Formats: sequence, structure tokens, C-alpha cells
Amino acid sequence: MKQRGLFCVIFITSLICFSFSHAQVGRGRIGIGVSAAGNILKGDWKTTDPGYGLSADVSYSLGHNLGILGTLGFDSHGGKTKLEQPTLSNTYQGKLVVTYDILPLKKVDPFLFAGAGLLFYYPRYEDGAALIEGNDFTFNSGIGVDIFLNKSWSVIVMGEAVLTRNDKIDGFDDGSYYDAIASVSVGVRYNLFDKLSR
Repeated sequence: MKQRGLFCVIFITSLICFSFSHAQVGRGRIGIGVSAAGNILKGDWKTTDPGYGLSADVSYSLGHNLGILGTLGFDSHGGKTKLEQPTLSNTYQGKLVVTYDILPLKKVDPFLFAGAGLLFYYPRYEDGAALIEGNDFTFNSGIGVDIFLNKSWSVIVMGEAVLTRNDKIDGFDDGSYYDAIASVSVGVRYNLFDKLSR
């Protein structure tokens, strides 16, 4: 299981690197960014505490409205079980999404995005006792806004829903629905190359 998960991470990372290495010869904007997020895990816990996350991303503008965004990130989630036991779940995710800019070349550019990713989850009790661990493919979608400070720097605000295909992200398989994560992030991005004037 762990070897298969490691293979999937290497495959997705290679795909992202391959995509961007070829994209650099085209027209558009290439950027690198970092973000901090607040999140909520919807699972089988009795109560869920707000969590936090950090991520790094690479973006490329394919054309007038379309782009691609590759992200590697970490999230921490917490809550209490039905027996009031404090529980934690750390998740690590790589994802590749397609973005659609609503107002390209404007100072404030809202956008939509959707894609897929691979999520590794490591839930445990607060005392360190491990629960169900594993990995899963995800469907990622959301909305965001890119606020350009100048041609090189921008601030990015994103709201995202991460849908999984299992009920074990929180360490328990007690519910009738798949676990999901909702997050809001704020980050900064530096545009390495920008052939489009703003």
C-alpha cells in the first residue's frame, strides 16, 4: 500500500514537472507561490476543530483564460470522537487543476478551478496511537481571486472543496458518506516570466 502510494506521488510530481517544463516554451505567465489555509474536515468525529495548512504551488497561463496549477501541501485537522477522545489527522496532498480566469489581464482577476489530486492521511489519537492510514485520489474544485500588486507579485485568495472516495480520512469508517475537506487560503505568488502586459 505504501509503495503504491509512493509510486503515485512520484508519478504525479513527474507529470507536473513534465507539464511545466514544456509549458515554459509557450506564451504566458509562470509563477511560484506559497499559501496558508484554514480548513474543516467533514468526517465521523462528534466535533471538528478548525484546522490549518501550508502549501507551495507552480502556475502557468496557457492562454487568454486558461491555466494550470500544481500544488503540494500539508493540512492538520482535529476533533473529538463520539466518545470525546481528542483525535488528529494530518494529510499531505499533491494536486493538478485547470484554472479559468474570468477577468484575465485585470488587476483583480476572479477564477474557477477544478482537477484531481492524491491525498495521504495519517490519523491518530492525541496520545499518538495510530488509526487507519492510507491514501486516496481526490476531486478538487473551487473559486479564487488573483489580486495583482504589480507585474511580478500577486495576492491569491482561494476557497476549495476536496472530495475523497473513502470515509477514513478522520481515522474512522463509521459514516454513510465519504469524508471531505473545505478550506480557505491566502497566499502570495511571484511571476517568473510574464509576456503579457498588465
